[in-house]
Amino acid sequence: MNTRIPPEVWDRIFEIATHVPYIFIPEIFDKSTLIGDEYNDIYLPALADDFATKRNLVLVCKQWWHLAIRYLYRALFIHRRHSRKLLSIWSTLQSYANGKGAVPGAKPLGWWTERLDFAFCCTAAGEARLADIIMCLPNLVIVHLDLRMRLTEDASISRSITNALRQSASSLRVLDWSTWSSDPAIPLIMREFLAELPRLCILRCGYMPWMDGVIPPNILSSVTTFAVKEMLITEGDIPSESRPGDRRVNLREVIIRTGRNGLESWTVFMRLYGTFLSSVHLTMFDGYWEVLFHHLAMIRQSCPNIRRLILSKIQFSYLAHDTLSLPPIEYLGVNMFEMFHDKMESKSLFSALAIFKDTLPTLRVVQLTHPENVDRLLTVYQEVAIGALETDLSQCPFRIEDHDGNLLLERLKAVVNLGVGIRFRLLGGGGVRFSTVKCNNDHPSIMLYIVQWHWHGCCGYVPREELRIELLNLDAVRRSCGQYNTAYNTSVFSDQIRSTLSTYEL
Repeated sequence: MNTRIPPEVWDRIFEIATHVPYIFIPEIFDKSTLIGDEYNDIYLPALADDFATKRNLVLVCKQWWHLAIRYLYRALFIHRRHSRKLLSIWSTLQSYANGKGAVPGAKPLGWWTERLDFAFCCTAAGEARLADIIMCLPNLVIVHLDLRMRLTEDASISRSITNALRQSASSLRVLDWSTWSSDPAIPLIMREFLAELPRLCILRCGYMPWMDGVIPPNILSSVTTFAVKEMLITEGDIPSESRPGDRRVNLREVIIRTGRNGLESWTVFMRLYGTFLSSVHLTMFDGYWEVLFHHLAMIRQSCPNIRRLILSKIQFSYLAHDTLSLPPIEYLGVNMFEMFHDKMESKSLFSALAIFKDTLPTLRVVQLTHPENVDRLLTVYQEVAIGALETDLSQCPFRIEDHDGNLLLERLKAVVNLGVGIRFRLLGGGGVRFSTVKCNNDHPSIMLYIVQWHWHGCCGYVPREELRIELLNLDAVRRSCGQYNTAYNTSVFSDQIRSTLSTYEL
């Protein structure tokens, strides 16, 4: 280590090297309307991958250990695919909490932890270890818990976890407790716990804690984003003094998991709080057109101040439906939550945008919120997308953006300008599979898009998976392509890339 570089400079270097976008405060607030399955699917894989970088930093030398250990423990990610990690983290935190291995005068390792993600199904002993881990984390800001609980022990486990979380009550800003349980004691435990979180801003629950739909004033005064998997409200005679009225209400956005069974409950909820909302996110659970239609009608009737609307897991053809009627919004986010394999879906998307150009004068931004949808347009349906954006949507009054807020047309042109890619084929167990690699110049790096195809009976070759790899140099291109061990055709590549790749055996 270069001792001439001040420790604060190294600290800043480590912060940049371990940065994962939209994971911590305040960046996570920019993605508040995606909190839930969609957010977890897009951003948590990068957090898991970042662990290797942080681990390597603390292994370099003792001085780097002291400087980088806070970044290693800043976020703890315990997933069902890493079952041994639970025991390892529990053992380490317990040892340091008891003074074993701790440096005199240094803060315990758990002091640095701001975020905890736990998605696991384990024994009662394992869930007890989770409570012990939380007890070692006094400064938690973001907590995501997805527990697979047993009916006979749900209440006792939930109470032990909430009791542990109480020591972080004053710092907790985001809570995603997406566990669902049929134990009738769980809502009471959750209500008691939520009442003690004065700074909570984003709340996601597996079920509605308040069965009459009336959220307590202390929650309404702090929570700005509310999401719930199962909205079940028993509507009775709600006293007028229990309604929000003119009280201070900071609730501004809700995330609705649409379904036939929850529509009546959401209607009750919207009658109480719809006037406060400026943003609504609809996630299609029952993938039927009429379900979306009824929820949009509810929003138009109950949310006069809505400005932002996100539609997730929809078919793009729904957007071009004759009877679709959107509220007067300024922002529209859409996604299919997966790669779309039908060319007609991409055509339907741009046909709908052409309709919105004439029928929705308030619209200012349309954004594809899922990166896999954007990648599909960049790598497979370029001609459809560019043709629509340069003709029917050339005089469009609203921006059409990718998931990062970049103009979609500029991204598409960047792909075309660099070149189409390499095509090569693989010999596999079920016959011949084909892959296409496409590159686009994203700032100083190269982005590889690898689409693997497999034989699907009468359907012919269909996409099996798409990998997106960001590469910093052509040597990395060689290493990534080398794993497929096959020849390639460089006729469509630029001369510079062709001459460089020709030196390698792919």
